[in-house]
Amino acid sequence: MKQIITTSKGNIEYQLEGKGKSVILILNGGHCSSCDSPIPFKQLLINQGFQLLIPSRPGYGRTPSSTGKISEQFTDAIVELLDSLHIKKVIVIAISAGGRTALQLGGRHPKRVEKIILQGALTHNQWPDTRTRFGAYIIFNPVIEKSFWAFFRLMLRKYPLGTLKVMMRGLTNLPVNEVLEKMNKEQINKTIEFLGKLQSGSGFLNDIQHRSGDLSRIQAPTLIIHSQHDGGNPISHANYAAKHIPNAELFITEAESHLIWFSHHNDKIEQKIIEFLQ
Repeated sequence: MKQIITTSKGNIEYQLEGKGKSVILILNGGHCSSCDSPIPFKQLLINQGFQLLIPSRPGYGRTPSSTGKISEQFTDAIVELLDSLHIKKVIVIAISAGGRTALQLGGRHPKRVEKIILQGALTHNQWPDTRTRFGAYIIFNPVIEKSFWAFFRLMLRKYPLGTLKVMMRGLTNLPVNEVLEKMNKEQINKTIEFLGKLQSGSGFLNDIQHRSGDLSRIQAPTLIIHSQHDGGNPISHANYAAKHIPNAELFITEAESHLIWFSHHNDKIEQKIIEFLQ
């Protein structure tokens, strides 16, 4: 059930799912950071006996942008959320654009973070470049983004495979046909279903402003999962995190795109996550 809590930084919408003594804070990625956005590995974590705390990041769902236009502000708001829920420590799993918030949380509030798992996460501050930033303001501003995603979903319904091919160009550094040939029908359908639920709100414009902070302050053991074929967030992000986080482990996967969960390599990824969480 969605709930809203008021912090000194602003409101945070969140959900709690599962039962367990250990709590995993999930920071979802760009265009999918409402607390009810799809999380492909959610059931895996619940089955392992974890409770999941899933906030809507600023600008997504009912968390206003004002709660965290900069990542430092939102991490401080998250700590207030933890205090209100009487949660002393969390394991943090961050996906893509959620990575910068996770890194700030680990650096600014190290005593509240037990472990960190990054999945295809943004880490260094060289993204976005000028072209990407300009395009984001044109397409993903709150006035245009609803129409953009409505048109995108229409195309997914009418031409699912063709639209997936177009979208995949920005998610892999491999030839798109090669990626799709390696996916079975179920993986393709799950990818289309996942993409069909994307929405930006005003959140993505916040994402491009967020910064990761000083990674050397992070004390928590950190598992960095990244595909060498990630065309959305290049592997340089993983290498940067591995170099600057003191207790980091780098796990490079052969998954064919940024969407590592819809690959035959996902079983190995899930196995690595479970081992790290134990």
